[in-house]
Amino acid sequence: MNKKTRFFLALFLITLSTFSIAGKSLTLELNKIKEQDITSILPILIGDNGDTTISDTIFTNEKIVLDKPINLHEARKNLAETLKSFVTKTKKIIRDIRDGTISMPNDEVKRKVMTDLKNNDSFMKRTLSTVDSNEVSERYKLYTTKLKGKTVIISQTTTFDDDLYVSLVMSDPDNIINNSLKLNGGIKRASVENIRGIIRDLLTNEPSVKTISAHVVSPTLESNYRRIGFKDELPCN
Repeated sequence: MNKKTRFFLALFLITLSTFSIAGKSLTLELNKIKEQDITSILPILIGDNGDTTISDTIFTNEKIVLDKPINLHEARKNLAETLKSFVTKTKKIIRDIRDGTISMPNDEVKRKVMTDLKNNDSFMKRTLSTVDSNEVSERYKLYTTKLKGKTVIISQTTTFDDDLYVSLVMSDPDNIINNSLKLNGGIKRASVENIRGIIRDLLTNEPSVKTISAHVVSPTLESNYRRIGFKDELPCN
């Protein structure tokens, strides 16, 4: 598969997975990665009054390959249950925002939070339709980042030849609210650790992968990716 074919395939996958949701397409060449850019980082926790502290507990990462049907794959089954619980939780959070149970400081914040929650919900439902099925392919991998056993971030990826595409990045909806409103229980840096974990896994276990492409919707996620070295994806001539 030549570079032009891979590029258009990447655009197709991104368009298919994100439909009309706007975002940026970024790419990273793994041979340009520096060790300090992918070292594990400690979580930052939001406490009372929005105060933050650095956690003594590190993030943990897990890779789930969809190489077996769900009834024969315990990790896949657990991931499906996590996604289902996140979808259910999102419905309640959105309802609580609408009826004022969860108060917003202003309309601008409310619009942003609602957009983030709805995009996240859409991503989770699309991922769930793949995970909670008998579809089998070693190209499809999910990377989760957890803190104390609690899943905070899930990334869905697909590998084609020497390219890996991060098509969807999802968060625990509780964490979207807690981080947006600076509430007790918020966990920061999970998305940074997640992409670092993906890169570390590729460098260690899949050296044939040379580049990573990602579709990012959140400005925060885009900033996190750019700090590692992701750049705007350009068409090949």
